[in-house]
Amino acid sequence: MHKPAWAWALGAIVLWALFATLVRHAGATPPLLLTGVALCCGSLASVHRWREWRVPAPVFGFGVASLFLYHACLVAAFQLAPIAEANLLNYLWPMLIVILAACGPAGGGLVPRQLAGCAIAFAGCALVIAPSATGLTGAHLGGYALALVAALCWAVYSVAPAYMAAYSSWATGGFCLGAGVLALGAHVLFEAPYHPSAREWAAMAAIGVGPLGLSFVLWDRAMRAGHASTIGSLSYLTPVLSTLALAVAGAVEGSAWWRLAPALFLVMGGVRLAR
Repeated sequence: MHKPAWAWALGAIVLWALFATLVRHAGATPPLLLTGVALCCGSLASVHRWREWRVPAPVFGFGVASLFLYHACLVAAFQLAPIAEANLLNYLWPMLIVILAACGPAGGGLVPRQLAGCAIAFAGCALVIAPSATGLTGAHLGGYALALVAALCWAVYSVAPAYMAAYSSWATGGFCLGAGVLALGAHVLFEAPYHPSAREWAAMAAIGVGPLGLSFVLWDRAMRAGHASTIGSLSYLTPVLSTLALAVAGAVEGSAWWRLAPALFLVMGGVRLAR
């Protein structure tokens, strides 16, 4: 895989890893309001290239729908099911990327080594997330289903550009703005009115420009220039680095520290196998 693809993928992953820490500073902001404001702010990361937001209507509709559905399903999953279990199911998306890319028209078929690499990396992800889980139960099937839908949405969004009319990675700014407007509309319809503090506004803006803005541009470039199997398994670094960031901020229990090293070892081992 080209070095720029590694750099772009790692840049997106580092930004996503900061998401949970930044959300802590957003206080009690309702999820859809947070998502809408953050996505609208995320468009600012590429507003200097706004002319490149002009894409064919089907491409724009696909991008907006994908970002909105992914975040809306994930937010709903977190509300209807325990967050740890829902998040673990959501992190099936890297493996789905490998499967979809390999089985698509431009794919060369699924290589067992790639799937095994993703499975090993997923084990590293589970080592970090699973200790907070209490077990899957039938009472939360709706939430689990939505988490799986979210995973599928992100996987499809990631591999689809290879089969669509060419467009600039900066066009993701327009996708963010469209999805953000939809999320704000959903907030008005389904959430109680809320007036964020200055600190909460600042947190949402930071989330938007980084984890929900520039990261999408970097991710789009990485998926275009790199191998889906490698990038998919590499993305399992996100929950590991996210837990590290929360631990440094003092937001997780001390026992989380000992899980980070073996989780990182499993993820990197899976990445190497999937290359």
